[in-house]
Amino acid sequence: MTQVEFIKNFNAFPAKDRLVLAKKIQLQMADELFEELDAELPDVEISTAEIQKEIKAFRNAQKKKN
Repeated sequence: MTQVEFIKNFNAFPAKDRLVLAKKIQLQMADELFEELDAELPDVEISTAEIQKEIKAFRNAQKKKN
């Protein structure tokens, strides 16, 4: 099916159904994009303490900006 055919078929649905379908497509594409990006990133172990340290550093930097 070409993109043009898909869009014609998609537009044949009532607006409410198109919205539901569009949301499902968007979620599926977001999941696929996340999987692709996640595969490119290295797996780095990080402890809860390290995460908290990063959060505190970020918050302190934000406070200094304001």
